Amino acid sequence: MITKRFLDKLNETITIKGQSLIIELFITFSRFECSLKASDFYNVNNGKVTANWDKFVASIRDEFNNERTNEIKNAVDYLIQHPPRVQAIDDTRLVWNDRIFNKNEPLVNKLCLSIRDVRNNLFHGGKFQGNYQEDVSRNYKLLNSSIIVLNEWLRLDDIVKDNFLQPIQKKYRKIQAGNNKYSAFGRKC
Repeated sequence: MITKRFLDKLNETITIKGQSLIIELFITFSRFECSLKASDFYNVNNGKVTANWDKFVASIRDEFNNERTNEIKNAVDYLIQHPPRVQAIDDTRLVWNDRIFNKNEPLVNKLCLSIRDVRNNLFHGGKFQGNYQEDVSRNYKLLNSSIIVLNEWLRLDDIVKDNFLQPIQKKYRKIQAGNNKYSAFGRKC
């Protein structure tokens, strides 16, 4: 298969540590978004539900202490001082632009943008154009810092944390309950 060939070649350029961080971020981010929606942090547009990150970070803004531990402080400092770049089009070619934060943007909002940029850069393929090596890029630090901050945010909201920790069902089941659809997690997603 073509995809298998690509993945085999990609895995030759990414260390086991890098592969593990990528998988951890994808799973953590996906589960976090599902947990946000199950915890009533969601938007609905034309019947489509998306996680409402802005509402969530506003709810933890006063509680979030970026200096609670050295690990959190270092992760926050890295994401703010070295935010992921964003992919754009310059005429007809893909380019990377620096993320520009609004001057008065709250810290948690800046972190939220950075973490979502890290996820988007990976998910939408922007980081798979050539080598993915720790000494050439800052990807490992961005991945790890994002995971650290997401874990701290889970600690700050018991409902989101409880939804995040719900066991995953072995068998997918779809249940209609009024206008709500429930996923395999047993929660609204």
